[in-house]
This record gives sequence, C-alpha cells and structure tokens, in this order.
Amino acid sequence: MLIDVFTYTQASPNAPLDIESLIRAAKSARLDGIAVTDRNSSNRAREYSAIAGRENFFVAHGIELETSAGRVVAFPAQIDDEYVSESWRSLGDHPAIEDVLEFFHARGGIVVARDVFNRGEGLKDRVYSARDSKGRSFDAIDTISVYRRRIDNELSIEAQQVLGIPACAGSGVFDNPEDIGHCATLFAASIHDQASFVAAMRGPLHWACALRDLGPACPMGTPPRTEEDDRHRDDRRRGERRFDGRRDGERRSGRGNEERRGDDRRNDRRRNHSSQDDRRHNSRTGNGRGRRR
Repeated sequence: MLIDVFTYTQASPNAPLDIESLIRAAKSARLDGIAVTDRNSSNRAREYSAIAGRENFFVAHGIELETSAGRVVAFPAQIDDEYVSESWRSLGDHPAIEDVLEFFHARGGIVVARDVFNRGEGLKDRVYSARDSKGRSFDAIDTISVYRRRIDNELSIEAQQVLGIPACAGSGVFDNPEDIGHCATLFAASIHDQASFVAAMRGPLHWACALRDLGPACPMGTPPRTEEDDRHRDDRRRGERRFDGRRDGERRSGRGNEERRGDDRRNDRRRNHSSQDDRRHNSRTGNGRGRRR
C-alpha cells in the first residue's frame, strides 16, 4: 500500500485544506491512504475517520509537535478518548524530546523524527541520542521530501541507516493539494485501521518513495533517460568515431596540421642536405667523375 504519511488539514494553524480535499487529491494521485498529522491538534480525529469511512478511503492519524529539540510526529496506537481530548498537552508547549518518546511509547504509539536536518526546525544530531526511559529511540525517520534541500534529505537517509530504523516519507501537503503524491511510504502489509498502521510503521517492511521527479531535492539521482536522450547519445558516439577515424594519429600524438607541415619541411631540408653531402663526398673520392664518364 502507498500512504502519504504527512498531510495537514485546516485544523493546523494557517492551513486551508479540509479533509475532503485531501482525500480527493490522494485518490487522484492513486494513493491507498493518507495520514493526517495536524500541528498541535488531534480533537477532530474521530470526525475525520467518519468522513474517510464514507469516502471508502483509509486515513490514519498523528500529531506534529515542536519539542525543545526539534520537530516530531507521534502516531497513537488507537484513536481513543485520551487522544481526542488531547491529553498530550500535559507535556507542555515545547516538551523535551525524551518526554514525548516516553509518553507515546508507554501508550503503544510511535514517534517519527520529522524534517530532521531542516535549518531551524529539525532535531539535527539530537536524532542520534534521544531515548526514552527504556532506551528506545525513534521508530522511523522522515527521509525524503520535495521541499527540502538535497543535503537535508541525504543527511536524513544517513541517520536512518546509522540508527538502523525504518524510513518513511510524505508530501507534507499544507496548502496546495497538487503537492500530494510526490512522496509516500510503501508498505508491504495490508493496512485497514490505526492499529495496523502503527504496527506496520514500527516494523521494517516499509520504504520511503519518491513517486515523481523531485529535481535537485531528490537524493536518488537523475530522472530516467528518454528515447530522445538515447538518440542524442548515439549520435554523439557516432560523431566521435568518425573524428577518431580521420585524425587518429594526431589525437594519439597530440600533433596538429601545422606541426605536421613543419615536420614535412624539416624532412625535405634533411633530404636536400643529404644529397649535397653525397655529391661532395663523391667529388672528393673520384666516384663522381667515374660515374660521369
């Protein structure tokens, strides 16, 4: 299943999109589901679940929090009264990252390191050391995004590999529904509710995917070659072979036409001098007079 795990509705400050708009955009992008990760808001989770049921589309729920160290997204194990009533506000406005890990892990949820190396927003190197009281780190890392610098994505991938935890990705769509579908997370498991989503996110069999060309932000390399690119490449190679055939000797020796003409003139002078020396030698030895007779 392909699920965009970072999307925002009008429940987030300054976000204009409603849940219906996100679902329509996700269906148009041929996704199998989305996760709504509104900033500091979870009281509409049940309402959104009801709308998703009517639309026959999967919607998971999470919350984006600004900790004292940087940005994270927490996903609860289930949408219960505690989550809808926003009991997580007891952590404070900018809680310690260790407290967030402790709070959600104790309730069976997961915590994802979000925008890890974004300037002024991400956890940076704190992603390596943050732990809850039982020594548990993050459950996944957000590794690919279209709006981040290439180096930010590459450093996030490096952190994910060093920590040995799964990677995930989402569009981060905030105000433009056309942004959805650029990035998503591919799950090997079938997901049908919040509990199975969290279990799949905690497991290893899901991967961050760039579904469209991310340009300079993409750490995966250049887009695939087209047939036209292949034709241009073949034309260049044929031109190089013709050039090599005409002037192969010059290319190997590094000598041009002017140098070659200079060599010819010097060789002519050497031959003339050699002929004159032969005549002078024959004149001294008498061989020339004998030949003339």
